[in-house]
Amino acid sequence: MDAPELGTKKGVFAKKFVEAQLKNCSFLLIKTYGSDKYDRYLVDVIYLKNEKDVSIVMKNGSFLNQEILNKGFADPI
Repeated sequence: MDAPELGTKKGVFAKKFVEAQLKNCSFLLIKTYGSDKYDRYLVDVIYLKNEKDVSIVMKNGSFLNQEILNKGFADPI
């Protein structure tokens, strides 16, 4: 996804959204695909608020990447 720069108004809103989504998470599941031509990591992020069991997060977790796209905070590439 192509996310806005943090120094922009849209970037600030996106950051606040992500912080709110991850507020009560004990951990994140991250799958890495390497990096892009700008050396940014390409990852999938899965989370589940108030859950400490990895297997439950894997089964029932939310896909943060898709949520960011659905809210319009980033564009698909």
